[in-house]
Amino acid sequence: MKIAMLGASHSGGTGEIVTQRARLHHLEIERRQVNWYGRCVRTLCLLSLAATCACHPLRDSTVDAGDGGTVAPFDAGCSPRLVGDPVRAARGKVALEDSVLTGPVVPILALSNMWPVWGETAPPADYWGEFRARYGFTRSPKPGATLPWGFKAVDANQATIDCLACHTGAVAGQAMLGLSNNQVDVALFQDEVAQLARMYGQPPPPYTPVRTGARGVMDAVGLGLELSLQYGTPATPINTHLGYQDAPAWWGLSRKSRMFSDGSGDILAHRSLMATLLAFGVTLQQLEAKEDTFKDIKEYLLTLEPPAWPFGALDPAAVARGQTVFEATCARCHGTTACDATPSQIISLAEVGTDPVRAQNYGPDEVAWVNSGWLAMDFPERATGGYVAPPLRGVWATAPYFHNASVPTLEGVLDSSARPTYFHLRGTGEADYDQAAVGLEVDVLTSAPVSPPRSERARVYDTTQPGLSNRGHTFGDVLTASERADLLEFLKSY
Repeated sequence: MKIAMLGASHSGGTGEIVTQRARLHHLEIERRQVNWYGRCVRTLCLLSLAATCACHPLRDSTVDAGDGGTVAPFDAGCSPRLVGDPVRAARGKVALEDSVLTGPVVPILALSNMWPVWGETAPPADYWGEFRARYGFTRSPKPGATLPWGFKAVDANQATIDCLACHTGAVAGQAMLGLSNNQVDVALFQDEVAQLARMYGQPPPPYTPVRTGARGVMDAVGLGLELSLQYGTPATPINTHLGYQDAPAWWGLSRKSRMFSDGSGDILAHRSLMATLLAFGVTLQQLEAKEDTFKDIKEYLLTLEPPAWPFGALDPAAVARGQTVFEATCARCHGTTACDATPSQIISLAEVGTDPVRAQNYGPDEVAWVNSGWLAMDFPERATGGYVAPPLRGVWATAPYFHNASVPTLEGVLDSSARPTYFHLRGTGEADYDQAAVGLEVDVLTSAPVSPPRSERARVYDTTQPGLSNRGHTFGDVLTASERADLLEFLKSY
C-alpha cells in the first residue's frame, strides 16, 4: 500500500492572524500523490485498534477455546511476576516516549490551527489547553512541550500520533503514562480534521468512522477487524462489532497472564503492540524490521508501577478491615493480596453478567481470522466467552470501571443500585475526582440528551446502548454499607 503525505506551507507566524478569513488564506495546503486527510483518518481508526491491543495483558495456557467458551478453573495460587529486562526496558522507554516510531500523519500547521473549526475568529489565548480539553488529550510532562502526549514532530512541518494519545491519562492534574485516557474523543478529532479539509475546499475523505461509544471507549478491535477485510476474506463470516471498551492500565501487565478484556491473548505476545504501525502504510517487511524495538517497549511496560493514592492520609483501621473484606469477597477472581501476581481468571459471562457484546461476538471464527496473520503467529489467540478479572493494584486511578467504562466510581462497582443510567463527565478529568466514591465526578442525568452538540456528545454515557451496559458484577451488593466503605478505603491504598 503506497501512501504519501499532503503537506502544508505558510508565509507568516500564527500570531499575525486575527480573523478566520485570514487564517484560511494563511493555511495553504498543497496536494501531493495521495490525499493526506484520508490517511490521517485511517490512521486514527487503526490507532484506536492498537490502543486496545496494546493494553490488556495476561497469560494462562489452560484456557481452552475449542467451543469458544471453556475457561480455566479458578486458581488462588501465586505466579511469578513478569520482570522487564533493565537494558531492554531502558531502550524501550526512550523508544516509546521520545522516538518517532511512525511516519507523518498531520501537518503541524493544521494541528496547531484547528480553531476555525471551533467557530473562533482568532487563535484562543490558551490554544493548546483548549485543544486538549476539546479532544481529551493529555498535557505532556516534557519540559517546554506544546503538543499533547501522543503527538510527536516528525520534522519541522509534520507530526505523528501514537499510542500515548490513548494510553496516557491524568488524575488530579498528574499525567500518568500507561493509564487509559478516559477523556479522549478520537472520533471528534477525526470529524474536525475532515471539517478542516472542507474549509479549504477539499472534499471530506471517505473513511470508516471511529466507533466512539463515549469518551475513552471505542469499538477499536471491531473496527480493526472491519478494516482487515480490505486485505483478505475469512473462511467464514466474522463479527466486526465487538462492543465499546477502554484500555486496562499498562502497570498491570506484569501481574497478568492473559491479554485483552476477554483474555483471548497471551501476556507474552508482543506483536499486538505493533498493530498501530499498519495504519501508516508500513509493509509486512518493514513491520518485521521493527519487532526488536517493540520487544524493548514491552520490557519497559513490564517495569511500570501503579501510582499511590495522592489525596491524603487513609484510615489504617479501615484499610485493615477493608483488606479482610477484599480477601473474602474479591480475591477469588482478582487475586489475593498475599501474592504479587496470580494467574488471570477468566470469568464466564453467565457469572459476571456484564455487557455481553465482546464475550459473545469475539468467537472461534474471529479468532481464526486473527490467527491467520503474522501478528498472532507466535502466540495464537483463543475465544473464551468470558471476561478477565484484572489485578486491582492502582485501581483507584482507573475510573470509569468495567471493560466498557460504564460505571464512573468504585462505589457503583460495589453497589449496583448506585450506578447511574445516564451520566455526563465533568471537566477534563485532571481535577474532577470523587475521593469519597473513588472515581470520576459526574452529573447524573434523568435521560439521554436529545441532540447534544457534537463536541459534547461523547461526554454523555448512555448505558442503555448496546456495548455500554452497566449491569452485572453484583458481588458487592451483599456487603453492608460499612463493609463497602472499608473496602473502598483499602482499594485506595492498594
